[in-house]
Formats: sequence, C-alpha cells, structure tokens
Amino acid sequence: MKNIIPLITAVLLGLAAIFAVSKTVKHNEKPDERMRNVLIVTGEILPGELIQESRISVKAIPEETAPKNCIDESNMAFTFNQRAKRKISKGDYILYSDIELDQSKSHSLGDGQWGVPVTFADGVLTRMLQPGDDIAIVGTFVYRDTIRTEKNEDAEAKVVEKTVTAVIYPRVSILEIQGSSVLLSLPPEQAIAMTAIQRKARLYPILRKKKDDNALSRMDGGMFEDSALVDMLKGLPKIDIPMVPSEIKQ
Repeated sequence: MKNIIPLITAVLLGLAAIFAVSKTVKHNEKPDERMRNVLIVTGEILPGELIQESRISVKAIPEETAPKNCIDESNMAFTFNQRAKRKISKGDYILYSDIELDQSKSHSLGDGQWGVPVTFADGVLTRMLQPGDDIAIVGTFVYRDTIRTEKNEDAEAKVVEKTVTAVIYPRVSILEIQGSSVLLSLPPEQAIAMTAIQRKARLYPILRKKKDDNALSRMDGGMFEDSALVDMLKGLPKIDIPMVPSEIKQ
C-alpha cells in the first residue's frame, strides 16, 4: 500500500505536467497571419536624392506589424524618380511621407495609364484619406425615366426625374490628395469616362480594405433611389412632440 501512494502521486504529477505543456503550446501557436508586401530600401538614400528602382526591394511582413503609410508593392512605380525627404537607411521601409511630390506626377502612373484628378462633393471625407488608400467611388445623379400609364404601347408616356446613387468604380488606388481632389491612375477609356461623369454626378469616396478582392463589380453595390427613403417610412408609427419636451414620458 505504501508503494502505491508514491506511484499514484507520480502519475498525477505527470498528467499535470503534460496538461501544462499542452496549454503552453496552444498559447504559443499563432493563427495564420495575413501578409503584406511592402517596399524597403536596399541601399542608403540621402535627402534630396532620387529614388531609383535598383535601390528598392519587396519584403513580406505581417499586415498588423506594417508601419503606417508604408508603400505596398502594387504602388512601387509611385516611388520611381521621386526625391527623398529624409535619409532612408538600408533596410528601412519606404513611407509616403518620405517622398517629395514636387516632381512630375507622370512617374507615378502605371504603364499605359492616364492620371485623372477627381474632385469629391465632400472635402471632409477626402481629408480622412491618404495616398495609397483603396477606395470605391459612388455617384449621385439625376436621370429621366419614361413611365407609361398603361400597358398599351400607345398609352401616354410620362417622363419622371429620379435621383439615384450607384457605384462608379468599385476599387481604385489614390496616388495623391490635394484638398477635396485626388489623383487616380486609370486606363485611357476609363479616364475619359471619369472626366465626363464628374460633370454629371456628385462623387463620394468610400474607404476600402487594402487589396480586398470582394465586390469588384459595380453590380455588387446595387442602386439606391431617393424614393426608397419614403418607402422606409411605411408602417412606422408617428411620434407626436409635446409643446413642453419635459412632458415626454419613457
């Protein structure tokens, strides 16, 4: 009997040790990290010096540890032949704040793309953005819809003006911001369309998660008609405001 007690004690201590180790292992396990490809400098760049492609490299790092305003691989062309504002040491990340934008903006455009300044209706929203952000552009505009009073094709048609809001571009990347305007890089046909759309619609930016591949079709956003605001009121009870607000009872 005396020999059994130490044996039981040893078994219990062993089980406790195994349990403690398993908890430690689980605690140290990390979920799959979302990685981000950012730009780093392969050789020291002095203030005022041009940033050359040969001195830039790409490094994959966990997204949560990426410095604020660091430049992604997708915007590498944005840095070419721009001047450095500060000394950038070998191995440092390249930040948007490191780049002097008084050089020609054409260096930041992609091959075969045109730079389009886009002015938004609300400058407050634009001030919340920064170069390198991905945004969707939505527009609010008026169009004329023809409605027939009867199913008969010969019936009298009535033209009704409707105000709608819809997605213009599901995802574009900002190259530069000036006041309530941003500079975008678009293929020629889309650049021409964007120029024309600005004359007809009030445009608004909507911030998107970087490199989010969801909802890349304009159809995903649908269309909102102002009449939907009236439809929202259907079935809602009326609230009567008393002459003396303190009389409102909870």
